[in-house]
Amino acid sequence: MSSSPPPASLPSREWCAHLARVSALASLLLTSPAHFGQASAARMPPASPSAPRAPGTLHQEILRLLESPESLPREADWAPLGPEALTELSGLASNPDAPEPRRTRAVAAMAVVSHPEASQRLQQLLRSSEAPPSLRAAATLALGRRAGLEAVPLLMPLLEDRNEQVRATAAQAVGRMGGPEARKVLEERLPLEENLEVREAIQRGLSYIEP
Repeated sequence: MSSSPPPASLPSREWCAHLARVSALASLLLTSPAHFGQASAARMPPASPSAPRAPGTLHQEILRLLESPESLPREADWAPLGPEALTELSGLASNPDAPEPRRTRAVAAMAVVSHPEASQRLQQLLRSSEAPPSLRAAATLALGRRAGLEAVPLLMPLLEDRNEQVRATAAQAVGRMGGPEARKVLEERLPLEENLEVREAIQRGLSYIEP
């Protein structure tokens, strides 16, 4: 089955570059010590009480973490910032003037921030028609990391998403969940998918699942 061309608004070379960036993020989040079968946030230690921060201090600390050479957001780094970090991360992620890599890393950090509404914010990003595909793809991975197996019903419909980046990322995330249900969904989706890159992502997802 031949692959369908990328959207006219996004040339093939640029689309591949976008997919490569999302795949790099995927390789980080999908190989995180927090396995997709377990909810990452459920194992986070509660944030320790801390002295009030001066105005702007939290924002600067978050920017420092987002620009850290540590590629993967770590629970130990984000837990001390407390639940207020989610508001800052949401603001950065939704800021169209912010650099896209920073916005994407802000979304990835929502996987480990200490706030009970983080999963809900990630789901809102997934449903947003205005969010760039790279952010929605990052939200796919972050939700899988944060919610564990509870994210399966939310991720499976993304295999039919309108955007190739999101479909490809969802295929890898669902594959990391493992189990017969994930295998069945990916196997059923494979012959229906016309985009070559997404088909390859589905096959990678299947390779994660033990026979």
